[in-house]
Amino acid sequence: MKQTEAINEALVVAQQIIQMHRHEFIMPEHILLAFFSNGNFRDAVDKCANADALEEALSEVLMNLEQVPEEIDYKPDYSEQFKEMCNHAGQAAIGSGAEAIGMHHILYGIFQLEDSQARHILESHLEVSIPDFLNGVAAINEDGSDPEERWQRYLTPLEPAEVFVGRKAETEQALRVLCRKNKNNILIVGGNGVGKTAFARHLSETLCLDKCPESLRGLSIMELDTNRILSGTQYRGDLEARIDDVMSGIRDNAGIIVYVDSLRALGGSGKGDDGMKDIMSLLIPYLKSEEIRFIISATPEDVKRVQTNDAPALTLFRTIELEEPSDDDAAAIVNLSSEYLAQHHNVDYSFDVYAYSVHMSRRYIQDRCLPDKAIDLLDEAGAYCQTQNIRKVTKQIVDKVLSDICKSDVQASSDDVKDDLYNMEDRLKQKIYGQDNAIKTLTEAILMSKAGLLDSGKTIGNFLFVGPTGVGKTELSKVLAQQLHLPLHRFDMSEYSEKHSVAKLIGSPAGYVGYDDGGILTDTVRKNPHCVLLLDEIEKAHEDIYNLLLQVMDYAVISDNKGRKVDFRNVVLIMTSNAGARYANKASIGYESKVNAGAAMAKEVKKVFTPEFLNRLSSVVVFNDMDRNMAGLILDDKIKRLRERLKARKVKLVIEPDAYEKLLNEGFSVEYGAREIERTLNSRLTPLLMREILFGGHKAGFTVTVKATKDGYTLEA
Repeated sequence: MKQTEAINEALVVAQQIIQMHRHEFIMPEHILLAFFSNGNFRDAVDKCANADALEEALSEVLMNLEQVPEEIDYKPDYSEQFKEMCNHAGQAAIGSGAEAIGMHHILYGIFQLEDSQARHILESHLEVSIPDFLNGVAAINEDGSDPEERWQRYLTPLEPAEVFVGRKAETEQALRVLCRKNKNNILIVGGNGVGKTAFARHLSETLCLDKCPESLRGLSIMELDTNRILSGTQYRGDLEARIDDVMSGIRDNAGIIVYVDSLRALGGSGKGDDGMKDIMSLLIPYLKSEEIRFIISATPEDVKRVQTNDAPALTLFRTIELEEPSDDDAAAIVNLSSEYLAQHHNVDYSFDVYAYSVHMSRRYIQDRCLPDKAIDLLDEAGAYCQTQNIRKVTKQIVDKVLSDICKSDVQASSDDVKDDLYNMEDRLKQKIYGQDNAIKTLTEAILMSKAGLLDSGKTIGNFLFVGPTGVGKTELSKVLAQQLHLPLHRFDMSEYSEKHSVAKLIGSPAGYVGYDDGGILTDTVRKNPHCVLLLDEIEKAHEDIYNLLLQVMDYAVISDNKGRKVDFRNVVLIMTSNAGARYANKASIGYESKVNAGAAMAKEVKKVFTPEFLNRLSSVVVFNDMDRNMAGLILDDKIKRLRERLKARKVKLVIEPDAYEKLLNEGFSVEYGAREIERTLNSRLTPLLMREILFGGHKAGFTVTVKATKDGYTLEA
């Protein structure tokens, strides 16, 4: 590393001392004695010890060292202690983020030497602690600049915003706060990406305008570099001294308003992990003073953290909350930002992508705010065009990059594509057999939501699927997710039957194991806000989870363990239930009874779930019992899938009518539904096909015919 000018001058003096005394080695004592030729160093030592006595002790030690005879020509070499001292000094400078090795780093290196006379002399003469001594030396001027202006290195002018859209009411409120005599500090609170820094830059530009209040006109907003403030404060008292130096400089230059880009950077917990005070606690006296004005940006999470640890500090601010801009304002901001994006990516943006990026980012990106997320989306689209050698950014390209971000097919679920929704009911019926009424109820509710005829503050739909096992409740959820081009997230609610299970879904409370991990449910929806959420066997969940679901169904939002809001407005919530399954067989009791098991279970559901829970459902979807016709359709579908797998092996499957009837008779079960059909195929037919393919001696593709026998099935190839 490079050294300060003071170090370079001291090295020259040390060489002169060595030549005068003809010493064989350059030692730490030489450089320490040379420091006394620096007037600032001598003044700093005088505050901690008797500088003259210390200098005299060092001179006496060097006078008693053995000298090289005059007749011998030699060149002084560095002693091992000198090398060790320099190594420690360099490490200290790097660790503190310093740009050059200074006197206090060299002194720190001396104090690390075990058997050094320089260390012994210093320790025996100091009247203060070693950290205080090092802090005093660190504060002296080594670079030749004006000491009274060194505080300015921690401040950077906040560039005024050349163009700004909206926020008129917030701007007027901010100017009123800055004009106050007391509590004239502003806390700008808003979500990530809402434009807090841009608003501060807008204030900086406003202070230069004639319409600005006269008492504020001409003031400048300077950003406090908290990283640089903390850099190098490795000894107790360093941070306090630096903050005091900076604030004193600002106070003497009354035309400065201090801006801090993040409340989190200031701390706000009173003390750091090492027991030392954080920046926030050190700024409290200056925040209370009417001489210095502060503007600090913060997210709601940052405010909540400080409120928990140091609530009185927040009373020194007037809060200005920045909500997300309207779509029109956001589109105007994006339009202005597109100029430098187009220049950077060397592409053109079609005029319709500005409003489109705002609309799509608001809909699909939930963890950040407008306008930042819309600008990021166009930036990503521009980068995509660069890599693909495309000259124009269009809606289709925005859809492509948004699909990659959201990990779902955005284009297929956009408002421009309506054919899928129009034919969705027919396609579902082609996949799920014998449940036409259930499918019709489900699709109509979803289409009502898509048409905007339902409350926009709720989920797309809240459905309770009721019916016997194996009739297609879970399968319909899977197929629906495919048709809507959304991911399916399934939760087996039998795993959440205990009271503490709620913590698994939304996260453990503060102080408990797993607090930092978050909740399984909330994290899933936060990462995939557009999804089909399947809660299987909901009746097995603990009743506290029902209360959680009431919030989801009523307001489409819940808060996790850290207070963050999770948006469920773009979620299709499906809950399946086998409640009352033991009563299902009673449905057929009596002569010519036409009550199916699903209808009987639907009646039992009203006894299991509370009225307030049932009232918040979009619909209770009742599934029909398995009948022979439905079983035949399911069997056909399973055989079709089996033939497709065999086709890859160039095997053609033929099933004779009597074998088909035998498979249907064995697989048809009202009690177990479609699962019995799959079990029959897997246990009776698939093992025979496996043996024929592996051990039948066929060298190429072949045709295999399935025939029924008295005890089972046989294959002919």
